[in-house]
Amino acid sequence: MGSSSNSQRGGVALAAVAIACACAAAPAAASEAAGATFSSVQLSPASWQYSLTLDDTGTTDIGTFWFAWVPGKDFMATAPSGIADPAGWSAITTHGSASDGYAIQWKAGAGALLAPGQSLTGFTFDSSMSPQAMLGDSPFFPTAPVTTSFVYEGAPFSDAGVKFAVEAVPEPSSLALMGLGALAFAARVARRKPAQSV
Repeated sequence: MGSSSNSQRGGVALAAVAIACACAAAPAAASEAAGATFSSVQLSPASWQYSLTLDDTGTTDIGTFWFAWVPGKDFMATAPSGIADPAGWSAITTHGSASDGYAIQWKAGAGALLAPGQSLTGFTFDSSMSPQAMLGDSPFFPTAPVTTSFVYEGAPFSDAGVKFAVEAVPEPSSLALMGLGALAFAARVARRKPAQSV
């Protein structure tokens, strides 16, 4: 009875080791993830140029970047113009109907996919939407931020895709004000410290 029990334990231990080895040898699941930022330049009192940088933060390539869009919904209030593409990419404007907004779909051509860990610039467009409006909710879908976007590993709808929000890059004047505030705070703290006696 003792030897039977020992051999069962040995069999269970061998099975556990085999499962552990199989799990260790299995490739890690690919993870699709992205982030993006935009900066803006005012061209006229009612026109801005937007420049976007796309970051592949996952472990798969990115072949489609669809700005201001989720399946079935386009978020910009007005049609973009002056759209430019990074090398090897091409863009189209999407717009469903009068009750829908506008979006831009950028698609990579052969050999132009964005690789994991890389960033890509060159996504630009002009718009009558101000940066404040761009950072707000869509007038067509009031609970959805305009900058909500999607990426796909390859062509549009080639996989489940990933949703994320494009963030604004702080303007240099805002960064300067933040720096001045930090310096003023540090100076005030330094003045409050009592002098140490020797």
